Amino acid sequence: MGALARIATWGACAASIGYGVPQLLQVAGLLPDPVDRILIFAPSLALAPLFAVALAALAGEATGEGRAWRFGAFALALLYAGHVSQVYVGQLGVVIPRELAGMAPVTGFGCCGFRQPMTAVDLLGYTEMSLATLLLAPSFRGAARAWLAINGLTAVPVFLQLWWPALIWAGAAWLVTFPVAMALVARALDRARA
Repeated sequence: MGALARIATWGACAASIGYGVPQLLQVAGLLPDPVDRILIFAPSLALAPLFAVALAALAGEATGEGRAWRFGAFALALLYAGHVSQVYVGQLGVVIPRELAGMAPVTGFGCCGFRQPMTAVDLLGYTEMSLATLLLAPSFRGAARAWLAINGLTAVPVFLQLWWPALIWAGAAWLVTFPVAMALVARALDRARA
């Protein structure tokens, strides 16, 4: 398998861990604001293109029936990356800098709380990402297939947070299932190369 698929898949795994650790520290109240948001949004902004590139490379290398599954997953990865990138660049480039400068908040850029506009866009993106891993699952075997499918199932609680924010705890399974799935995919790619 090609180097691009391996590098981008390991990169997506690392970026998801880079997001997850500060997210957990934020929930525990161990990071001050806005440091917490910066440490969450920055790796999230890196994760989006890494995941899309990983799925593009995987689709490009696929043969047979797995090719269609991987291209379907790639299509959803592109939607995910497009949706969430606008949320994170807006937070890092507009919302947080304006707050630090003591300026008035920008209406309509609210994230990441219940019924805030950018929260809805973010939830849509993460639903698409989860569904992308679900579509990717049939093109792998063993543990990688299982973990991709398990992560794909997080799409349900993630999306339903639009109406029931308490489902954040079920959707938070993503903090484990996604990096494990990406690590197993990357290991499968490493083994195929050897």
